[in-house]
Amino acid sequence: MTREVRTTFGELREFASWVEPDARVAAGYGFENGVIPDQAQATVDSSLAVFGSTGRGAIVADSRADWAMFCQERFGLDSARWPSFRRHPLNDGFVWRSIGNGKRVLSDAEAEAYDRDGYVVVEDVLSQAFLNEVVADLDRFEEARAEAAKLAGGKNTITQAGKVTFNVQLARHSAALRELVALPLLQHMMHDLIGPNVRLYWDQSVYKSPHSSLIFPWHQDTGYTFVDRPGQIVTAWIALTDANEDSGCMWVLPGAHRVGPLVHEKSELGNLVFDADPSGMVPLPVRAGSIVVFAGLLPHMTGGNSQNWTRKALVVEYAPDGMNRIAIDPWGEHVVSPANNPHTQFEILRDGRPTVGR
Repeated sequence: MTREVRTTFGELREFASWVEPDARVAAGYGFENGVIPDQAQATVDSSLAVFGSTGRGAIVADSRADWAMFCQERFGLDSARWPSFRRHPLNDGFVWRSIGNGKRVLSDAEAEAYDRDGYVVVEDVLSQAFLNEVVADLDRFEEARAEAAKLAGGKNTITQAGKVTFNVQLARHSAALRELVALPLLQHMMHDLIGPNVRLYWDQSVYKSPHSSLIFPWHQDTGYTFVDRPGQIVTAWIALTDANEDSGCMWVLPGAHRVGPLVHEKSELGNLVFDADPSGMVPLPVRAGSIVVFAGLLPHMTGGNSQNWTRKALVVEYAPDGMNRIAIDPWGEHVVSPANNPHTQFEILRDGRPTVGR
């Protein structure tokens, strides 16, 4: 593994999110006008800190994921903090855009946390009565799926009997779920994170069986289908039962959403972006009725369920109206399809106003 590299500030400035060192810092390195010229020599070490050719201390000590990927791709320089990032072939020049002004419900601190870490946690959103109504509907769908699977005698992709089961695109069949995906809080949060025109993109229930050791692997929610606005995909992971480290809560790699879409490998459990746990992973335990809202680009996984009850969650993804999915056909051509199915990808907001609600 490369420990450090010599380069120039001109090359470092090719990093799309480069921020110039403070003029006082530059002056301390002998650049009296406070500007470091492109030809000035620099060293980047294994902590990804940048040092000048003279003086002491780091000029830049930026350990963000997008900076880490730049150093990996440009210099072959790895760090202990970040895993190896493999850019998706259609990820050309992605730059994470921070949340703008005009927020409705996110505080400045929450907006800063979302930009920095890629997620915010909102506790105790759903009342117990509404939670019971939603779970009752989902349980009926689960019973119907199990009966259909029994009759078919087959295996449904990443659904594994006795370990984990998935039911997809259920909101079109349930008034309670349509109310849930269009809760005013979620509508306002999506306005803050996506913009004034928002659609439901995907919804699915995830039931982890009791005493299941199955780990759903590290992935990005954008890792199943490439889209032309990946930075605006937002997922709401809704805990229908308590979710902690023993029952299969989410684990995330904070800040890694900034790298954009990554290459995913196919596995029997789903698409996989890392085959080993990254050192910076953190758990997000939540109580039933709470919601983890996170960027669709944020790598995450869920652990096994060692409890004697089923851990239940609902995954709801939102997208900007006008977003397209992009696939590559066998001849290398891009196949573009709009994500606007009126039954499964219906509008949530139009011009900032709710279009769904009960």
